[in-house]
Amino acid sequence: QNEQLIHFLISPHVLGILSISGRRSMTVNDMARQLGLPLATCYKLVEQMVEFGLMARVGMTRTSSRGRAANYISCVKNINVKMGEMNLEAVISWKNGMVESLQRGFDGLHAEGCKVVRQDRARYPLNHL
Repeated sequence: QNEQLIHFLISPHVLGILSISGRRSMTVNDMARQLGLPLATCYKLVEQMVEFGLMARVGMTRTSSRGRAANYISCVKNINVKMGEMNLEAVISWKNGMVESLQRGFDGLHAEGCKVVRQDRARYPLNHL
């Protein structure tokens, strides 16, 4: 899962969604409209981000067309991605104060294993932030 996460984090769409939902909760429809993404693509990305723990569902909102829609918010404070000659590193600062470093090395065309370095304290669900 960590190998998928590090590649997922370099997607401009993922980074855009995390960026706009960092300070306030939003519906997927609002995110798609603001970023100019197809609604189905945005739904798929948000669901994957929830699975990875990058976003959390924080409630429901009334809508004029469909009644109710889920609100989501980013669980990430910031992400720094560094690319070197033979490696890729993503440092994630979570809103709860935890910092994770995901590193992936590449040896030619064959990828080496993904290394995760955790600092600070254990990751908590969003309701503890």
